[in-house]
Amino acid sequence: MENNSVFIEQAEYIQPADFIEWSSDHPNEDVIIKRLTQSGAKLLTGPRGCGKTTLMLKAYNKLSKKGQSGAFPVYVNFKSSLKLEPVYKSKANGGFWFSQWMYLKIYEGIYSSFQDMGYQDKLDIKVKLDTAKKVLGLLELGEIAKAEKEKIELTTYDLEEDIGCVMSLTGKPRCVLLLDDAAHAFSPEQQHDFFEFFRKIKSRRVSPKAAIYPGVTNFPPTFNVGHDAEEINAWVNPEGDNYMWFMTTMLSRRLPKAVYERLSKEDSLLTIMCYSAFGIPRILLNMVRSFYSEEEVDGSVEYQISFNRTKLMAQVKDSNKRALAVYTSLEKKLPTYINYVEEGDVVIGKIIDLIKTYNKDKKIDRKSISIAIKKELSSDLKKILGFFQYAGLASHKGQVSRGEKGVFEIYIINLAALVDNNAILATKAAKTDDISTALKSRNAHEFTRTKSDYLVPETDEPLKLKMPACQSCGEERSSDEARFCSNCGAPLKTASIYEELVNESIDVLPLTPSRINSIKSKSGIKLVRDILHDIGHKEIRTVPQIGSFWATKIYQLAEEYIS
Repeated sequence: MENNSVFIEQAEYIQPADFIEWSSDHPNEDVIIKRLTQSGAKLLTGPRGCGKTTLMLKAYNKLSKKGQSGAFPVYVNFKSSLKLEPVYKSKANGGFWFSQWMYLKIYEGIYSSFQDMGYQDKLDIKVKLDTAKKVLGLLELGEIAKAEKEKIELTTYDLEEDIGCVMSLTGKPRCVLLLDDAAHAFSPEQQHDFFEFFRKIKSRRVSPKAAIYPGVTNFPPTFNVGHDAEEINAWVNPEGDNYMWFMTTMLSRRLPKAVYERLSKEDSLLTIMCYSAFGIPRILLNMVRSFYSEEEVDGSVEYQISFNRTKLMAQVKDSNKRALAVYTSLEKKLPTYINYVEEGDVVIGKIIDLIKTYNKDKKIDRKSISIAIKKELSSDLKKILGFFQYAGLASHKGQVSRGEKGVFEIYIINLAALVDNNAILATKAAKTDDISTALKSRNAHEFTRTKSDYLVPETDEPLKLKMPACQSCGEERSSDEARFCSNCGAPLKTASIYEELVNESIDVLPLTPSRINSIKSKSGIKLVRDILHDIGHKEIRTVPQIGSFWATKIYQLAEEYIS
């Protein structure tokens, strides 16, 4: 009987009682939580699964428990915002409806906070909770005509006024808006409208905080990072002094005591696993689940634990594949950048080869895990490296000056990719203890130098955006704004990223081939859309071996795929 709840990776799905018990303290947690709970606009940035939601929920919990001096916190998760993307394509006023959806999500959050904090008063604000939930549901289903009948027409001013009303009622001096999964990365129109709202709502009494992805977030010209909002990095750097403490503390809190004690006896294997997770707790949880199972025997729980080099290296390889899969998924999520994504496959291979060559003759405590690229980086390479950051293939460390040799941009490379490709030790028979020692004691000043034009050579035909094809003749449209095909003259339909993603086969989800085949053959579920539209998980629960836990888990994976 496996304790599946231990492996819920996304913090928003963890029960409140478990959340406090299982959450490991971020090495910079005090500083980050302070900045999230104080005044001022902030952008919490980091790759998928690095703990942004955990930090936001901790900030929410801290403010919820404060007395009159603390701010009134509102936590809102915008994970489902891409469901509104088709409205931009089909309606001239798509921006209006996205704004209404955004305001209503915040109103829903206000009601939730009011209840969480134990206030008994009746809220007299412009939108009733039932109305907010009803219209949100209609908008997410694309039922615009039905939503229009509810006569909702909110503005930033309305929201500010109602936030002021709530602060007066609660005696709070400020309001902190914690906007998670904000500014959807794959809809430029939504990003523009979100950041316009973010900039406008910021005031002396309202402090917005937004969790965003690095590398794929596009800010409108009116929004200036640094001036309009300060960035906070949530990623846990593997070069940090407290890195192993952070990762092992999380495991000790999540795993049964007997299992954690057994894993801890294999110090080198545990070290390799933690570093290969590359500072992303979600990846560590994905790896550790394969090393044990539990079953009930005569009323007591017994654990079957198998933690060895062969199994670990298989998990490191799988972790590398998952990061690459997140990266290549950008071909679907940002189709106009498909040429950049394809070129990035070549770039990451070059980087790994460079690091492997550099490490070949280095002492075990002088191995490199970073690439140093001489400034200035080409715009094409900057875009590709941004995509690497989103997927967790690389993380920007900063700049370093080497005098006459110039200034270099430093990027730490995904450690699972380096271990899987034997780029750390660069020998045929790498010993487990040596890999562990190299990861623990590598020197932060050791990095592989290269130039931008080596990674992305300058050619007569630089990388260009790929425009959607004409639905009639297949010719690539001349520009994103084109309304008629330059080849056949047919009207051009605007493609929806959301529709493309939900119409993908469930094969794209990180499930085993046997489970995917079972779902397809034993139910009517074939597409991602089918999972999202399976109300109450009724259809998927007809599949053998899929109970309530796995039904919920598969729904969450489908949600994650489109987020």
